Formats: sequence, C-alpha cells, structure tokens
Amino acid sequence: MRILVIGGSDTAEELLRTINLRRDEVIVVESNSNRCKELSSKFDIYVINKDATDVSLYTSEISISDIDSVIALTDRDETNIFVISVAKAYNVPIRIAKVRDPKVAELMIKLGLGIPIVSPSLTATMIKTYVDSVRMPKLITEFGNLRIYVLSLSETDKAVNKTLKDVELPEDTKVVFVFDGSKLYPPEDNTILLSGYQLILLTSASEDEVSSYFKG
Repeated sequence: MRILVIGGSDTAEELLRTINLRRDEVIVVESNSNRCKELSSKFDIYVINKDATDVSLYTSEISISDIDSVIALTDRDETNIFVISVAKAYNVPIRIAKVRDPKVAELMIKLGLGIPIVSPSLTATMIKTYVDSVRMPKLITEFGNLRIYVLSLSETDKAVNKTLKDVELPEDTKVVFVFDGSKLYPPEDNTILLSGYQLILLTSASEDEVSSYFKG
C-alpha cells in the first residue's frame, strides 16, 4: 500500500510507528524543514518539505493516482479538507482527515470527501467513557445472550496488578481488547492489568457479575 500523510505532527509520528514500513510505502509532506529532518532520521520514509496546498505537489512531485490512502493530519481544517478533496478528485480509495470543527466533519460526510476524525470530540468521548465505566461496566451492545462491556480499572479494584489468567473468569467471559491509554490490543494470559486500563469484554454475565470479577 502507498500511503500519503500530510502533516508531520506528533500524531503523524505515532501513526508511522504503527505502520509496517517494510511492507507499505509512506510519503510524508511537511512544511517545516526541521521537522522533515527529524522524521527522515527516525523512519524509512520519503519526506517532502512543501506546503500541502501547493497544487504542484500533486501534479508534479507525487503520482497521486497511484496512492492508496491519504491521511491529512495538519492543524488546519482548511488544509486537510483541501487535501482530501484533491484525493477524491484522483479517486484515492481511502481518505482520512483530522478536523477540529464538528460542522466541518458533517460537511465531509455529506460531500463524501472521506472519513473525519474530530480530535476534540474523540478525546472528550474517551474521557467520558473512562468516567462512566470506572464505577460499573458500561454496556455497549448485545448479541443474543452475549453482551459487550467497557470497564475501566482503578487503583482499588481487586484485579489490578494481577495477570489476566489470575482473574479466573468464567469460560463465557473474555477480555477481547485492552486499551492502556496509548494503544488498543488483544491481551494475553500473562498481561498484567494496571490501574487506568480500559477493558472491552464479551460475556453473558450481568453488570454486577462483571463488576465482581474485576472490582470485588
């Protein structure tokens, strides 16, 4: 896959850490020359020092029609909208843009420009989910007799500092994912559950039963 990332922000750097750069080819466009040097020294990527609104970038320096994914991560909604509009014009199949204004996100969806990531709303939603799921598991959805819960661990919970296998869950209760504040991943039996971790569970148990397994 050929991925074009617009903006060399901290978010872009974290994204680069998750990409298999041996398999995927990544081009980063960044207007700050010092930041370009930093990214070039850290990652095996092609970095272009240029303003993302310069049309010649897409007509001369990048074969945009060969790009599979465009991810716009600058701090300006206007720039990100411009970038994914160009990407749509060239039929780039995957188009993602970080935006601050929810109204801009709505417009993106209406115009079919791509996928908006509303950064303030996303942060607020994550914080609210933590708050809501610290006292009791929060039910997300149900599939027949199975339920998906989100549960946040606090310092006083009995499962904290234990491995997942030591929690001794019933056979029909599985921790599907763990979110540690920076990444979401499927846990292993020896994963140590720490305060602040958020767990996504699949189970037939009730909220009270799930709470008893982890919180006591």
